[in-house]
Amino acid sequence: MTRCRLVGASSGGKYISTTNAKTRPVMGCLRFASRLSALGSTQQPKFFALPLLATTRGFGHLVREVDMRGFRGDFGQLRHKNLASTQRYVTDALGAKKNVIFCGAYHTGKLTILKAIGEACEARGKKVAYVSCNPQRASRFGGFLLYHFVGLRYLFRNEIPSRDQLDGALERHARLCESTYAGCVPSLKSVDVLIFDAVDQLEPTILASMDAVCRRLRGKPNDAFGGLRVFAAADFWRLPVHPSSDTGGYIFQLDNWGELFPKQHLLKKIYGQTKALTTLVNKAYYGQLSAEDIEELEARSSAGRTESGAACGGSKKEASETSGSFSVSDDGSRQVEVEEEGAGSGLLPPQRLISNAEAIIKFTSRFPKQPSIRVLPPRFRTLKRTEIGNYIVNMMVQSSTLHSFGLVDSLNLDIGASVHLLFDGTADFGVTAGTVGEVLQVKEHALVVHFPSVHRTVDVPRMRISVYHPFYPEVRYEVQQFPLYPRHCISPINMLTYHHAYQVHIDCHQLADTNDLGNILARMRTFDDFTIERVHDFAHLDGMVHEPTRIYYQRIDNQPLSSAAEQWCRNCKSYVSTSDFYTHWDKCVRQVRWCTVCNTRIPLERLGPHQEKHQIVLCLDCGRAVEWRRWEGHRLTCSAMMREVSPENEFLPLRTRQLALEMGLDKRDLHTMKGFNRGMLPKSRKQCNGGEA
Repeated sequence: MTRCRLVGASSGGKYISTTNAKTRPVMGCLRFASRLSALGSTQQPKFFALPLLATTRGFGHLVREVDMRGFRGDFGQLRHKNLASTQRYVTDALGAKKNVIFCGAYHTGKLTILKAIGEACEARGKKVAYVSCNPQRASRFGGFLLYHFVGLRYLFRNEIPSRDQLDGALERHARLCESTYAGCVPSLKSVDVLIFDAVDQLEPTILASMDAVCRRLRGKPNDAFGGLRVFAAADFWRLPVHPSSDTGGYIFQLDNWGELFPKQHLLKKIYGQTKALTTLVNKAYYGQLSAEDIEELEARSSAGRTESGAACGGSKKEASETSGSFSVSDDGSRQVEVEEEGAGSGLLPPQRLISNAEAIIKFTSRFPKQPSIRVLPPRFRTLKRTEIGNYIVNMMVQSSTLHSFGLVDSLNLDIGASVHLLFDGTADFGVTAGTVGEVLQVKEHALVVHFPSVHRTVDVPRMRISVYHPFYPEVRYEVQQFPLYPRHCISPINMLTYHHAYQVHIDCHQLADTNDLGNILARMRTFDDFTIERVHDFAHLDGMVHEPTRIYYQRIDNQPLSSAAEQWCRNCKSYVSTSDFYTHWDKCVRQVRWCTVCNTRIPLERLGPHQEKHQIVLCLDCGRAVEWRRWEGHRLTCSAMMREVSPENEFLPLRTRQLALEMGLDKRDLHTMKGFNRGMLPKSRKQCNGGEA
């Protein structure tokens, strides 16, 4: 039978391996999945703890284990599943007998609710699959990446195949899970309940294909997802949008979105955050910040920096207004009393926010001082089932990246560097996540860091996380890195990727994308965690609030659009009666688009050919940027090209001119151009100043 070696070269990257294969005894080949199933689903290998691998799912899943010899951080931190507020959502969702999606901003408890629902279904004997489109969130609740679950390649560049190709790939993978893969992973056909997180990062085409394939495979063509119970969560404020993004084509604008998720719930409470700050965060999301709100936000954030005594007093006052010292945690942070965490915050200088472009340069050091360590499985570990081996190895490699656990891939820390802790340590460690410290000493296997706010100097070892499949526990991929974040690399995109970035000075001129203001403020606990300036310059720019998300959230929450009699439709640039706005919006985004170049409405079916006319091309002869619709006229009148190809051009060799005339190569045939991005053109002063002349 064919034997397949497990090697780590497919993950792409350089590894520092600490595994010495020569010193380890050679163990036999891995067990077959069918062999384990014959022994019984509850029988576990003797050298693993029973609670670690015990499962009621009926199929294999990825196990992510933290080595106790390193930093004992909990990257999952879903500690509030049994709270009364969480269980109320669980009871309502299970009693609805419908597919449910929970929407909300960061730290509103979405992931905790999903995990609690999944465990409640497992307690009832259901087969539950945990799936997420985000690698960090998939690791936190012990699930799969969606691409591995449905059998697609991990799409780094949004390379979406056609609908027919998607349907075929999903059906083929479901059949492989039942036959070739021997039930080592769940599939759309084998599970009873699907816990689906980060729907906002999913392409609408993939969701539509999942629905169609489930209807065929499960034999229920009239039911959404073929009768599969789906509990989903999404943060549509985190859509990858920018000010010039389209107003249509989003996943919540699918024609059958209401059929796929009949019950849509909006979570508005940001846990662990003061109520006054939460009010301003929601106003920032919906674009409702007034001049008084902006003044209050800037004044209260800077008040704790001017007077250290006022900071402590204000922190205690706000602590009584928080959502509770221990509550549902969506970002995984441990909720402790605000007065304890903010006691010494006024003594620490805030770190200035840098732009995303500057952060990329600082974040990608060519020769980092603390590179990540990746321990690969020994080469003599082999799988007798080639198909299973290829699939599982690929899944483990892509699920064991540093980004999947919220760790920094390459650190470049030296003595005196400012850092903050990414995860909570154990009780004896005495330092909570987000605490800012200074590196005092750099060792080979530990960093000595002093945390002045808690008056502690501790040795921070590397955090060791291993990933393996319970059917093949001998094959493990391990990553090691210090659970620290360099403070000089704090930028908007890094604040949204790596958690617990507090004590930051937010300059709104460094914010770049839509909803950046609300997304960053949602990560703060109190006004003492940040200072902010130039809010007015960012909040009133066109496109800084994502209009489709705002309308969708107000609709499912039954919020009034406004008190005005008419509403402005951003898609067709017209005023619509408030009572008919939702009906108009649904039809408008499916029928027309607005062309900003022509300032006119374009039917949606003609949008592609119309946009092609506005494509900018660069004339390689005269160096001018020309619209494609005007290219034909330009190529006949380009002065530089006419001078070059003209038979009277004395700078061209005579033989060249004769050949050009004999072969009929005139100026039009030799004229060349290349594609050109409109964003590369020089901007006017009005655009650079944000609308001010």
